[in-house]
Amino acid sequence: MSSGRNKPAAIYQKNQGASRFEVLREIAHFEQELSTFEDSALSTQVNEKKKKGRKWWPSFLSFPIPHRIYEIESTAIRAFSPEKFAFFMEKQAHVKEDEEEEGQVEKVEEPTENAGRNRKRNKNKEEKSEMASPQPPIREENEEKTAETEEKDNEEWKMQECFVFCLKQLFFSRIWIFILQLIASFWAGNRFRTDAFYLAETIVSAHQSPMGAFMLRFLFAGLRRWDSQHFLFIADNHYILEQSLAFFPGFPEIITVIRTGITEVSENGEAADVIPTWLITGVLAVVLNFFFFIFSGIVLFLVTFMIGRSVKKSLLATSLFAFNPASIFFSAAYSESMYFCLTLTGFSIMVFSARACSRAARYGGALFGTIVFGLSLVVRSNGLLNIFFAAWYFAGAFLWEMAPPIGDLKEPGKLKKLDEFLGKHQKNRQDEQFRHGEAKTKKREIERSLTRPRKVFVLSDRRFSRCFYLFLGVLIASVSVFLFVFPFGLMSHSVVAEFCNPTPPRAKAVRDLKMATKMDDSVVTIVEARRGKVDWCKPPKTMAEFVYGLVFPPYYKVVQAKYWDVGLFGYWQFRKIPCFLMMLPAAILTIIAIKHTKEDVAKKGWTNIWVLFGRTDHLVPMAIHSSIVLFTAVFIINAEVFTRLIFSSSPFLYLFLADYLDGLTQGDTPGNRFWHYEQAVGILPFFVFKSVWKSGWAGKSLYIYLLGYFVFGTMAHAAWLPFT
Repeated sequence: MSSGRNKPAAIYQKNQGASRFEVLREIAHFEQELSTFEDSALSTQVNEKKKKGRKWWPSFLSFPIPHRIYEIESTAIRAFSPEKFAFFMEKQAHVKEDEEEEGQVEKVEEPTENAGRNRKRNKNKEEKSEMASPQPPIREENEEKTAETEEKDNEEWKMQECFVFCLKQLFFSRIWIFILQLIASFWAGNRFRTDAFYLAETIVSAHQSPMGAFMLRFLFAGLRRWDSQHFLFIADNHYILEQSLAFFPGFPEIITVIRTGITEVSENGEAADVIPTWLITGVLAVVLNFFFFIFSGIVLFLVTFMIGRSVKKSLLATSLFAFNPASIFFSAAYSESMYFCLTLTGFSIMVFSARACSRAARYGGALFGTIVFGLSLVVRSNGLLNIFFAAWYFAGAFLWEMAPPIGDLKEPGKLKKLDEFLGKHQKNRQDEQFRHGEAKTKKREIERSLTRPRKVFVLSDRRFSRCFYLFLGVLIASVSVFLFVFPFGLMSHSVVAEFCNPTPPRAKAVRDLKMATKMDDSVVTIVEARRGKVDWCKPPKTMAEFVYGLVFPPYYKVVQAKYWDVGLFGYWQFRKIPCFLMMLPAAILTIIAIKHTKEDVAKKGWTNIWVLFGRTDHLVPMAIHSSIVLFTAVFIINAEVFTRLIFSSSPFLYLFLADYLDGLTQGDTPGNRFWHYEQAVGILPFFVFKSVWKSGWAGKSLYIYLLGYFVFGTMAHAAWLPFT
């Protein structure tokens, strides 16, 4: 009897199918399987707000839970598609201003008009919730990379047009620099020249080459001021003066090598008799920096494209670089162009390798990027800070492995109850609303989530041996440090050996040069070093000095303190206040960018150091690096060099300012359509937008700073005024 009474109920449940509770439980189970750290970031933020007074560092340092993150590809799929990005809409096309969001909203047909209205309301709610929540920019596309999408990508590809725009901006900015320095140097002459180093100019002989002297002393005169004299003198005479040791040999050495090759290639070396070496050196310094500058701009576009995932931001970043406040130093005989070129190349290799799928590509690319970063240390002393970038991106490549594929929803057992629930009309009104609303949305989200590649944290995943990875990490870290330091150590020890142990003929040549140029007797040269009058040339007295000399050159700290007042609070003098005022705009801009980066990461919920290592679409390592540079400029080194230091050390400010300009140039504003860039007059800087100027004192101050330093900073430097 009991079984008979229960039989209709059992038949009813069987016909009814899966219940809403079972569907929700199945969805929750599958979402847990797909869950990543980014997905749980919002709930984590809510819990953190409830727990007031809780320390932040335990969650910041603890292993991520879940131990998976999304992995983004090197470039976005269909990154130039007008269907996905309003930026690429044609001139005759018209779109509403509220449709400027990147990504195409998926549209689903509904069976009835009312259901369509409900779907639209649900979609609006979802969009609002997504805008309110800190969603990570994982992949702009909601489609799988198939042969069809690759074909569309090839059809829409506009990289050549982007490079043409960048080249125009970069080339014409150099034309402006040449004109400005020519005007300033012709007007000022040497009337403002101080007791700064000037020996490279004294060897320029009008009798030996009148045309060469005219070229260097008139056409390129403004590009041979201040520290340029040191680099040019080193390229011609190598390290024969103690004060020259403050300038690393990367840039002058490449000039020397190319100049030697030019003279050797000529028949019987007769070119050296016709064209003096000082002329070849002076021209090569300008030409090389021109090519380094152009190459840096192109690589900056690629780095911004990979990190920022936006063509518009990449174009803006290149325009900002072309007309940056320290632009004169990228064309003068300084090492900034070569250094920035190597740094950006290291960045591009590191970011690209960190997103590679195979372990060999990640490790190999990270090692190669470390070598490139190490070469930057041969060019400039602040290249030592690039070891931080190498360590950061290497940690990301090492600690995160590609996760195995999760599978397809069409496999047996995948979302079986959800499919059954969606396939039947529900008699219960709430169940029917759930079927048309949340159930469909959840399935679509899961389908979209399946196409996203993931990484797993190797120290939390049981498939990986923690002891093995720790051993491998120590081994790889040792190799990386060696690869980074080796070029620098080789350079510093060769310089010490050359300066402290000169040959008798070379010492005699220096004595003759000293007499010919009427050097002061107080100038320390290799002659004094050969006589044992240079203390740092003597063998180390303590073990600490010996260990320090194995890694760092023993002369650098001594020379910087002796000739440039470098040291803790060494530049804090009343007469140096104008120098600190000169660096103030760049310092304020750097502080704002650092604050913005911190807020951006907190908004996304990426408050975990291991997750920050694994993701490459944020500016945290650059912000930390810039903080160190700012601290060093304020308390240790010459304050006035901070402007050129911060604009040539990393792409940090260019990425930040490009994002700022992008936010202010939406809608029909010039600069928010790709054809605006294609039709732009190349001879003018493109980042002058009317809406940015109208945005308030911040936009006006930014333009005054950028263009003011570009114009007047260039002319001040060329006129021997203290913009160094």
